[in-house]
Amino acid sequence: MPRLPSPNRVKMHYVYNVWEAAQAVGRHRQTVIRWIKDKGLVADRSKVPWLIKGKDLKEFLGHRRAKSKTKLALHHLFCLGCKSSQEPDGKFAEYTQVTPTTGMLKALCPSCGSIVNKVVRRADVEAIRAKIEVTVQQANPRLVSQPAPLLNDTSAMEAKTDDKAHFG
Repeated sequence: MPRLPSPNRVKMHYVYNVWEAAQAVGRHRQTVIRWIKDKGLVADRSKVPWLIKGKDLKEFLGHRRAKSKTKLALHHLFCLGCKSSQEPDGKFAEYTQVTPTTGMLKALCPSCGSIVNKVVRRADVEAIRAKIEVTVQQANPRLVSQPAPLLNDTSAMEAKTDDKAHFG
């Protein structure tokens, strides 16, 4: 599914014809005509070419974007397959720390069985635990601690031998 056109690309105080509006939002002119005829985009259709106020086009696109947004409850995750907000299957999820303040919440979708993810703050984990069971996984120690020096690193010894060779 293509992204919705951004209302930020439209100039508010400009008057567009169908071609210019299509070019401004990155759509085909027939799409803009369909928006006018079927979807309720306000345009002056009394003369040819049809004229669209930038304010009306921006409002139309902004309303479409706002309608597609989903506000999630803290313990819900958004399933991309189902395109809906879901409570995890079995009310069970795993939390893995990614940064000192945030982590990834993973669970299964009850409808389609796919894995759903959500980035949450560490401070919100206790509030989520009130609604669903959350298992906290340990962070990968390679990401947290400094790696041990390599055993086959001979660059320091080579530097010493080079100094002796040049100045010896």
